Amino acid sequence: MEKHNVLQDLIEGQITDEQAEDILSEILTDMSRIVPVHEALGMSRQEWTAYAHGVEFQEIANWRAHGWPNQCFVCGQPIVVKDFGWLARKHEGRMQLKHVVCPEAG
Repeated sequence: MEKHNVLQDLIEGQITDEQAEDILSEILTDMSRIVPVHEALGMSRQEWTAYAHGVEFQEIANWRAHGWPNQCFVCGQPIVVKDFGWLARKHEGRMQLKHVVCPEAG
């Protein structure tokens, strides 16, 4: 199976969010796949984690192109996306990030 870069394709307008979902379905049903799903989609572990938390492909593509949320919507402290320790959750009508455990203020 060929590798994809679904987020870049979304950024460039080459596919829709629904087509990205179809590509994911094809990858998941390919029993000969030897690479992890996120790699077959051209996604980082952080991007795949956000998808697993319910963030749609198009929104993750937007984060890739324009920057990830980097502040916890609960405590206001910075979130370092590459270090994990965050959850993607809907807040004020859009997907945002929050710490798994907010750091102590101080």
